[in-house]
Amino acid sequence: MAGFSQFGTTMMAAAVVVVLLSRCASGGPSVAEKTDTEGVLLFDLNDSTTVTIPGEWVGDTLLIRNDQEELALVPLDARPGLWSIPVFDGTLSLTNDTGHWHDVLRPGEYHVAARWKRGRAQEVAQWGEDTLAWALTFGEDDPWFGQLFLQQSEGRCRGSIATATGDFRHLHGTLSGNELVLQTFDGAHLFRFAGSLDADGSIREGVFHSGNHYATPFSGRPVAPSSSSLEDAPIASWTGQPVQYAGLDLQGDSVRWTAGSSEGVHVLSVMGSWCPNCMDEHRLLVSMMERFPDLQVHTLAFERGLDRNGGVDAALARLRRYAEQMGVIHFGDRWRVRLIGPASKTKAQEALPFLDRVVSFPTTIVSSSDQAEPWIHSGFNGPAMGPAHDLEIARFAAAISGPSESR
Repeated sequence: MAGFSQFGTTMMAAAVVVVLLSRCASGGPSVAEKTDTEGVLLFDLNDSTTVTIPGEWVGDTLLIRNDQEELALVPLDARPGLWSIPVFDGTLSLTNDTGHWHDVLRPGEYHVAARWKRGRAQEVAQWGEDTLAWALTFGEDDPWFGQLFLQQSEGRCRGSIATATGDFRHLHGTLSGNELVLQTFDGAHLFRFAGSLDADGSIREGVFHSGNHYATPFSGRPVAPSSSSLEDAPIASWTGQPVQYAGLDLQGDSVRWTAGSSEGVHVLSVMGSWCPNCMDEHRLLVSMMERFPDLQVHTLAFERGLDRNGGVDAALARLRRYAEQMGVIHFGDRWRVRLIGPASKTKAQEALPFLDRVVSFPTTIVSSSDQAEPWIHSGFNGPAMGPAHDLEIARFAAAISGPSESR
């Protein structure tokens, strides 16, 4: 994830285009069986903590929404009562509106209880231009930091949290009285932030939940939206060694590539299929491929679970699905997807010694045959970051079309 420290701006969430697949499977609600297709998907993190995600049934497809981001959960034909979560390979089970989310990318049988509650959806909010901002501190013994940007409308709110290495994507919730609740679910992350506001606007008694496996306290002090409370993150640099890699293609065959043997402009995206910020960058690279018809992209995947029995085969199958869902197959040989190693920044740097470090997933390298040095970019600001995301687009375009400074 990329740094936001130089951008204090308003948050404007961008819509994510999802191709909706209309299929029917036994075990799930259908239009004929339902009198009310709207409602909320509830995730129970514990006995007293729930994440609430608005949604709607379209046939047997469940559309869930994080502000303007829309995800389509489609039924698995061979497994009644199960819905596939796009991109991140997890599943949602529902029987009589009760079940769980299974995150297959986490160790063991990781589940979070889920249930569907029918009810009328909220009206479309009329968001103003005013933005509230807080400098956040998470944890106590080994604190880390962020900056929350928020818009509000009649008790509802939306925004995102920037860190020195990126954003928490599309957050939405309520600001009722002095109680703040923000949440999001994208198939890889299930986040909830809740706290109380003091008279001076400070956030106190905050608790951040990630699924049902992690919780930490946080607090916040109000700051001007145009200011930044974050320090710059460290950046990756070129060591002078050749830009090259070795790994497996999607069929499991060994492959090697070096920039010195290829003409033109090549983008190497160091990522994981488990990483939502990588997904956001991937969508930007799709637009770059359409904008620059000679551009070539190499997705260098560092995946979870490789040490499990059959882990490499499972990772390759997951990457094949990822490539199909993200539209890679439309670019043929111009877009290569490679499995390089395990999901570790240390292992990624060891596999790619032309980098002095890997600060974050994603890390992006633009190698051009007419440039002496590669352009290196640590992290990514996604669509939820509004103008900061616009700046990412401009920087990527500049790096691909001509000289640019590393960041």
